[in-house]
Amino acid sequence: MNTRQLETIVKPQLAFEENHLPRDLGDGLVLRFATPTDVEAVAQFNGRIHGSERPDHFDPMVAAWTRDFCSDQHPTCGPSNVTLVEDTRTGKVVSSMCLIPQTWTYAGIPFEVGRPEAVGTDPDYRRRGLIRVQFEVLHAKSEAMGHLVQSITGIRWYYRQFGYEYALDLDGGRLTHWTNIPALKEGETEAYRLHPMTPADLPLVKALYEKDSARSLVACPRPGWLWSAMLEWYSPDSFERRNFQIIETAEGRAVGYIVPNREMWDDVFMVDELAVVEGQSLRAIMPSVLRSLKPIAEAEAARQNKITKALYWKVGREHPVFEAVPELALKPRLPYGWYIRVADVPRFLQHIAPALEARLAHSVVAGYTGEIHINEYRGGFKMAWDNGKLVETEPWQHAIDQHDDQAGFPPLVFLQLLFGRASIMELRTFYPDCWANDEATVLFEALFPKAYSCVIPVG
Repeated sequence: MNTRQLETIVKPQLAFEENHLPRDLGDGLVLRFATPTDVEAVAQFNGRIHGSERPDHFDPMVAAWTRDFCSDQHPTCGPSNVTLVEDTRTGKVVSSMCLIPQTWTYAGIPFEVGRPEAVGTDPDYRRRGLIRVQFEVLHAKSEAMGHLVQSITGIRWYYRQFGYEYALDLDGGRLTHWTNIPALKEGETEAYRLHPMTPADLPLVKALYEKDSARSLVACPRPGWLWSAMLEWYSPDSFERRNFQIIETAEGRAVGYIVPNREMWDDVFMVDELAVVEGQSLRAIMPSVLRSLKPIAEAEAARQNKITKALYWKVGREHPVFEAVPELALKPRLPYGWYIRVADVPRFLQHIAPALEARLAHSVVAGYTGEIHINEYRGGFKMAWDNGKLVETEPWQHAIDQHDDQAGFPPLVFLQLLFGRASIMELRTFYPDCWANDEATVLFEALFPKAYSCVIPVG
């Protein structure tokens, strides 16, 4: 995708009060949005801050990724969605983060998402509230852009203090040790092989991605401009430039695709995506695919001055490959979690009402009529149903001297139920202050069943 094509992509920009930026934070610190002239300074800052636990380490892939999302040619981000705090006494960037707009789907229903990322502060400037004030700015901007949800990946616990909850699985999967891969028998030739994806392969890969994403309750669709960016626009030095590989027969017939990850975690090489055409035996292709992946993994490890001992199928808790070769994908690796923020839960529930109504129609409470009041202790909301239709969702506050609630959740915990990470009975087991009466329990089991999700976001 060339520069002219990228320029035709309409970024979701709505009227936004810029919160009076630049803003003087005192002590020589100024908060402002980035400009094109700041790109390299932010890239150097992120490469250093996010490179490693070692203060002397610089990560060039992080720096390359930063140049991409700071670029005014990025499909959805650009410098106007990047905040930074500058120490005006030295001219240094001392804190920064960004917002990457994108569209996800919930049971096939699109919704807009703002993804904060690259959140970091120089160690000498921490514990001054610099991240908090940037979240306030980017949350306001995200909501003005029509985003119903904000999502972020990051360190343990930290983002809970900004209104986020672990509500979706992040990664997870299983490990395959290279030593367990069967060798090619004497006299045999490989029945399948890999070759780098070309634009001609896009129709096949796009269709397979869409089919595989349908397994996921929450997914990130890829329109044409995103495919072009992933294959051609993102910097070759960034981990967002994916190494798509086509799986083909010895005769050259394409039967699937696989995506090795350019990052390595310790001595583990990772795969993010794998899908094959209908009617193709996944078990049949795996020995050849695994043998073909090993030299790719070794070359990437050598490039990063590492060694590779295992392959991590970073495809979530559930994937057909685990059924196809259970003897080769033995060791589970538990998922981490996406932090999810939903500032207006009733509004989001109304947005996904068609999915909830469809679930209800196929449940033991089909045609339900009634109101469910959910107490979140510091607030709450209600859902009103009429003959199986969600007719009203709005904030609701439990009165201390009344007993008019049917369920209770500690603040933000309802998001785990909403996004299918845990069932109502699991939450009631995990949290003593999570409860539901009999009617609400049956209704929640119908509306919010536990569900698999594996989201590959826009970066």
